[in-house]
Amino acid sequence: MYEQYEHHGEKVWVQSDLKGKHLEHCLCFSCTQFLPGAPETNCPKANLLYAVCIETGMTTPVFECPDFDEIKEVPT
Repeated sequence: MYEQYEHHGEKVWVQSDLKGKHLEHCLCFSCTQFLPGAPETNCPKANLLYAVCIETGMTTPVFECPDFDEIKEVPT
């Protein structure tokens, strides 16, 4: 089943059981170089991918990246 909802100000379609799951699968959210609140120091690849996502209205999780640096300790 599919559903439509608003994401980043645009109506998008998603497979219902995958809605919001990109955070669980995207390497960026477990990488020390991912600083989304600070584009000037954020990973350049993450900035580029985010720009593409905003421009196209799509969501793209990252499954592979040569620059991945795992966060060893999750902040509390």
